[in-house]
Amino acid sequence: MTTLPRLAEYAPHRTVSDIDLEGHVVPGLTGEFFRRPEDGRTATVGLYRYLGTELFMAWGYVGEEHCRWTAYRRTDGVWGPPHPGCPRVRRSGEQLELDLDGERVALRTAARPGSSTGSGGCAVPPPAVRDSSHTADSGFAPSAGSPRQRVSQPAASTATATSRLT
Repeated sequence: MTTLPRLAEYAPHRTVSDIDLEGHVVPGLTGEFFRRPEDGRTATVGLYRYLGTELFMAWGYVGEEHCRWTAYRRTDGVWGPPHPGCPRVRRSGEQLELDLDGERVALRTAARPGSSTGSGGCAVPPPAVRDSSHTADSGFAPSAGSPRQRVSQPAASTATATSRLT
């Protein structure tokens, strides 16, 4: 098992709004990317927030096609244990569902013109700014006013996350 990377050990690289998951842009999903040199390579970490609330982080090395590790922020504000690979994502109608260690978060999407169904669950910036950045420990804890709701509840708007079972 690996440990969560610490953002303080990385340099900010870029922030990208409206990240692409599975070939669909998710309005309100922002990726904040960080990098550092490590043993002749560039380690990279991405912290992903939906409407300001941290959902997951993913990390690996620049040039790798997929994330090495992913961890999810639980509703109690604690990071769950990392799992190998990319975030677990599946398409469900007009939304994508993230499986955050057994808790589901549904995100509304906006298809990019000319896009298809996507490729394997990685969260990546749109192609114009694509790089292999992925994620870490930021210390943010979701507030009581979190934009997350249970998947079974209707969303208040098309930009609201439906979320987690508690």
